[in-house]
Amino acid sequence: MKNKSMMDMNYNDLFIRNLGVFTADEQKRIRDSRVVIIGDSGTGELLSTLLVRCGVTKLIVAGKDTYVPSDMNRQIGCFSDTIGENKVEVIRDTVLSINPDVQITAYNHLPAGEEMDRIILSGDIVIPAVDDLAYSVLLFRTARKHGVPAVLCLPSGTTGWVSVFRRNSPTLEDMFGVPKLDYHDLVSVIRTKEYRCAQYNYVTSGDWRVDWFFEYFTGNRPLALICPVEWMAASLAAMEALKVLSGKWPAMEAPRCWYLRKGKVSASRFSTFIRYHRKLGWLIFGSKRGKIPHKLTHLIWKKFFEYLR
Repeated sequence: MKNKSMMDMNYNDLFIRNLGVFTADEQKRIRDSRVVIIGDSGTGELLSTLLVRCGVTKLIVAGKDTYVPSDMNRQIGCFSDTIGENKVEVIRDTVLSINPDVQITAYNHLPAGEEMDRIILSGDIVIPAVDDLAYSVLLFRTARKHGVPAVLCLPSGTTGWVSVFRRNSPTLEDMFGVPKLDYHDLVSVIRTKEYRCAQYNYVTSGDWRVDWFFEYFTGNRPLALICPVEWMAASLAAMEALKVLSGKWPAMEAPRCWYLRKGKVSASRFSTFIRYHRKLGWLIFGSKRGKIPHKLTHLIWKKFFEYLR
């Protein structure tokens, strides 16, 4: 039930300050657009909150996780009394407490197949917000197929990338050197040491501790991340979404991106070196035969990490 004080307020009361920046028509486009956020990571729930506070009133969110203690360091909906609660339900309650008139559809699972197509096709913009890179690639591919703009928000450690991908822009796979495989084969690739060892830029650019990266390299640690970096990246992603929805400014489209590093944000381009390094690595070592000599690199990396430690 709506609070009486909220019932007495209309949309203009809540977002009147926006009209000092946006025209009435631009704000109406923001209000009438449908945003699809698939994933209940810290990025997903923060973007839901940011965009609703900017005046978005039509929202689709999807996720399947519950809060765990390790979410406390960065997730805006994680509190001592929400540990164990369903993230999507907390997101829904949060945005409705901001604006009870928001039309939010919440899915307690990650869509696949025809359902993914239907949900993405219903949106004016889609924001993948999952920690599963293979599934994210699938979301970007589906958005591209239907001509729906998709926003990348990828923070890690103290680094991150934010960019908009459209049908006529380079693909996410092109920008990060991800193999062009189907979902199941891509999952298998990303879980291998061969792929993980190509992500040493997490140490060189993202300031990961070597001990942590070594355990990530062996599959025993998740991605390292701190709150300010994730919130900075999500804020940039929200701004890119507003650019697309309002039409007020040109978006930062791939191959251009916002690049976060060591507390600084710069307008940049996706790294050509990283892209071709990964592509070359998979051209050489991606086959079963190629993985045999690549076992030597595992030994080299292990010795290198032991030396640094």
